Amino acid sequence: MPLQSLGLASDVLVLRGQSHLEEHEDRFILRSPNEPDFWLGNTVMFKRDHVDPETQIARFKEDFPNAKHVTLQWDQPNMARTAEIERFAAMGFEIDACDVLVLTSPLNRLVAPDDISIRPLESDADWEQATELQGITGVSEGRDPDMYLPYIKTRMEICRMQTRNGFGVWFGAFAGDELAGDLGIYADERTARFQAVETREAYRRRGICAALVTAGVEWALSKHPSARPVIIAEQDSNAGRVYRRCGFEPKERLIAVYKGSGA
Repeated sequence: MPLQSLGLASDVLVLRGQSHLEEHEDRFILRSPNEPDFWLGNTVMFKRDHVDPETQIARFKEDFPNAKHVTLQWDQPNMARTAEIERFAAMGFEIDACDVLVLTSPLNRLVAPDDISIRPLESDADWEQATELQGITGVSEGRDPDMYLPYIKTRMEICRMQTRNGFGVWFGAFAGDELAGDLGIYADERTARFQAVETREAYRRRGICAALVTAGVEWALSKHPSARPVIIAEQDSNAGRVYRRCGFEPKERLIAVYKGSGA
């Protein structure tokens, strides 16, 4: 049985080549053996929207006995933030509620400013800049640099490997030799999923993000014309508003709960 949610299906898509999905009667288990500390890459996704914190936390710990975290999701395209979900907050969990935006009409094509060129990342220097930008963005959003910077270095090395294997492409927006913004895009017959859309602070509010999204959609649909382009954004975020300008519309709402530090 395939995952019902386009958002979760696209989560699995972007982990091709490094993760595997197990199906059980009541749940899917996504495992990323080479990245045990990648929380969303090592998660349990329950098939229905029934929420039972104690039972489902115990289920995760049985499925991942050596994990230092707990991450739970539900394969329900329009998951509600119920009182049962709020119980996780009282237990020390973070609650991540996101909109799944889908392009269901023709793309509102937006081009880059004249001084910006968009192309796939190619050289070691390109990828080093992308890794640096992802790290700067994550730390500016409050992530612990001692944990996040090693994580993003490994994550971007894997993304580069995936592009070499033809699973996707990573686009950069360049001002001369400087990387102003970047994003990844992965596609199969069902979905095309964007990853890690970032713009350097000095280049924001110039339409670069929207131009990168345009390049990603055009690449994905040239490979898989029937794919549905998908972006996941925090509810009511600035990024979500940019994607709506490109023609994306909210189609699903996903909720994940997670807790680290030994869980």
